[in-house]
Amino acid sequence: MTAVLTGIVGLLLCAALLAVVLRGQRPEIAMVLSLLAGILVMVVLLEQLVPLLRTLHRITERGGVETESLLVVLKAAGISLLTQLTADTCRDAGENALATKAELAGRVLLLTLAVPLFERILTLVLRLVQGAEVGG
Repeated sequence: MTAVLTGIVGLLLCAALLAVVLRGQRPEIAMVLSLLAGILVMVVLLEQLVPLLRTLHRITERGGVETESLLVVLKAAGISLLTQLTADTCRDAGENALATKAELAGRVLLLTLAVPLFERILTLVLRLVQGAEVGG
Protein backbone atom coordinates (compact mmCIF):
# COMPACT_ATOMS: atom_id res chain seq x y z
CA MET A 1 0.00 0.00 0.00
CA THR A 2 2.74 2.48 0.89
CA ALA A 3 4.64 1.49 -2.26
CA VAL A 4 1.60 2.48 -4.32
CA LEU A 5 1.32 5.79 -2.49
CA THR A 6 5.03 6.46 -2.91
CA GLY A 7 4.78 5.73 -6.63
CA ILE A 8 1.77 8.03 -7.02
CA VAL A 9 3.43 10.85 -5.09
CA GLY A 10 6.63 10.45 -7.12
CA LEU A 11 4.74 10.44 -10.42
CA LEU A 12 2.71 13.50 -9.49
CA LEU A 13 5.71 15.46 -8.23
CA CYS A 14 7.69 14.68 -11.41
CA ALA A 15 4.71 15.57 -13.61
CA ALA A 16 4.15 18.81 -11.69
CA LEU A 17 7.79 19.79 -12.00
CA LEU A 18 7.84 19.04 -15.73
CA ALA A 19 4.55 20.90 -16.22
CA VAL A 20 5.93 23.99 -14.48
CA VAL A 21 9.05 23.92 -16.65
CA LEU A 22 7.04 23.38 -19.85
CA ARG A 23 4.24 25.82 -19.04
CA GLY A 24 6.35 28.85 -19.96
CA GLN A 25 7.26 27.66 -23.44
CA ARG A 26 4.75 24.93 -24.34
CA PRO A 27 1.59 25.32 -22.22
CA GLU A 28 -0.36 22.83 -24.34
CA ILE A 29 2.20 20.09 -23.66
CA ALA A 30 2.18 20.95 -19.96
CA MET A 31 -1.60 20.52 -19.88
CA VAL A 32 -1.48 17.18 -21.71
CA LEU A 33 1.24 15.99 -19.32
CA SER A 34 -0.92 16.92 -16.34
CA LEU A 35 -3.93 15.15 -17.83
CA LEU A 36 -1.94 12.00 -18.58
CA ALA A 37 -0.48 11.93 -15.06
CA GLY A 38 -3.98 12.33 -13.63
CA ILE A 39 -5.35 9.53 -15.78
CA LEU A 40 -2.48 7.23 -14.84
CA VAL A 41 -3.07 7.88 -11.15
CA MET A 42 -6.79 7.15 -11.58
CA VAL A 43 -5.99 3.81 -13.27
CA VAL A 44 -3.67 2.84 -10.41
CA LEU A 45 -6.27 3.85 -7.83
CA LEU A 46 -9.02 1.92 -9.59
CA GLU A 47 -6.83 -1.18 -9.44
CA GLN A 48 -6.51 -0.61 -5.69
CA LEU A 49 -10.28 -0.47 -5.34
CA VAL A 50 -10.88 -4.03 -6.52
CA PRO A 51 -9.74 -5.71 -3.26
CA LEU A 52 -11.63 -3.08 -1.27
CA LEU A 53 -14.83 -3.81 -3.15
CA ARG A 54 -14.42 -7.55 -2.60
CA THR A 55 -13.93 -6.99 1.13
CA LEU A 56 -16.96 -4.70 1.35
CA HIS A 57 -19.05 -7.29 -0.50
CA ARG A 58 -18.01 -10.01 1.97
CA ILE A 59 -18.78 -7.75 4.92
CA THR A 60 -22.23 -6.90 3.59
CA GLU A 61 -23.01 -10.58 2.99
CA ARG A 62 -21.96 -11.54 6.53
CA GLY A 63 -23.63 -8.57 8.19
CA GLY A 64 -26.89 -8.83 6.32
CA VAL A 65 -26.54 -5.33 4.88
CA GLU A 66 -28.44 -4.78 1.67
CA THR A 67 -26.14 -4.82 -1.33
CA GLU A 68 -28.26 -2.07 -2.87
CA SER A 69 -27.42 0.30 0.00
CA LEU A 70 -23.71 -0.40 -0.40
CA LEU A 71 -23.96 0.23 -4.14
CA VAL A 72 -25.55 3.63 -3.53
CA VAL A 73 -22.71 4.60 -1.19
CA LEU A 74 -20.07 3.39 -3.66
CA LYS A 75 -21.75 5.18 -6.57
CA ALA A 76 -21.90 8.38 -4.50
CA ALA A 77 -18.20 8.08 -3.69
CA GLY A 78 -17.39 7.49 -7.36
CA ILE A 79 -19.46 10.47 -8.48
CA SER A 80 -17.77 12.67 -5.88
CA LEU A 81 -14.27 11.58 -6.86
CA LEU A 82 -14.84 11.92 -10.60
CA THR A 83 -16.53 15.28 -10.14
CA GLN A 84 -13.59 16.58 -8.10
CA LEU A 85 -11.07 15.26 -10.63
CA THR A 86 -12.98 16.81 -13.52
CA ALA A 87 -13.39 20.18 -11.79
CA ASP A 88 -9.72 20.30 -10.78
CA THR A 89 -8.63 19.40 -14.32
CA CYS A 90 -10.85 22.13 -15.75
CA ARG A 91 -9.43 24.66 -13.29
CA ASP A 92 -5.88 23.58 -14.19
CA ALA A 93 -6.74 24.27 -17.82
CA GLY A 94 -7.98 27.74 -16.84
CA GLU A 95 -11.64 26.84 -17.41
CA ASN A 96 -13.25 27.91 -14.13
CA ALA A 97 -16.74 28.09 -15.64
CA LEU A 98 -16.49 24.49 -16.84
CA ALA A 99 -15.21 23.43 -13.40
CA THR A 100 -18.27 24.98 -11.81
CA LYS A 101 -20.53 23.16 -14.28
CA ALA A 102 -18.80 19.87 -13.48
CA GLU A 103 -19.43 20.43 -9.77
CA LEU A 104 -23.07 21.27 -10.45
CA ALA A 105 -23.44 18.11 -12.53
CA GLY A 106 -21.95 16.05 -9.69
CA ARG A 107 -24.36 17.55 -7.16
CA VAL A 108 -27.36 16.89 -9.41
CA LEU A 109 -26.24 13.29 -9.96
CA LEU A 110 -25.81 12.78 -6.21
CA LEU A 111 -29.32 14.11 -5.57
CA THR A 112 -30.69 11.87 -8.31
CA LEU A 113 -28.91 8.90 -6.76
CA ALA A 114 -30.41 9.72 -3.36
CA VAL A 115 -34.06 9.90 -4.50
CA PRO A 116 -34.76 6.14 -4.09
CA LEU A 117 -33.27 6.31 -0.56
CA PHE A 118 -35.48 9.28 0.29
CA GLU A 119 -38.49 7.34 -0.99
CA ARG A 120 -37.62 4.32 1.17
CA ILE A 121 -37.15 6.47 4.26
CA LEU A 122 -40.43 8.28 3.66
CA THR A 123 -42.24 4.97 3.16
CA LEU A 124 -40.75 3.62 6.39
CA VAL A 125 -41.74 6.75 8.32
CA LEU A 126 -45.29 6.58 6.95
CA ARG A 127 -45.59 2.92 7.97
CA LEU A 128 -44.35 3.73 11.46
CA VAL A 129 -46.80 6.63 11.80
CA GLN A 130 -49.69 4.51 10.53
CA GLY A 131 -48.70 1.68 12.85
CA ALA A 132 -48.62 4.08 15.81
CA GLU A 133 -52.09 5.41 14.91
CA VAL A 134 -53.53 1.90 14.63
CA GLY A 135 -51.85 0.67 17.82
CA GLY A 136 -52.34 3.92 19.80
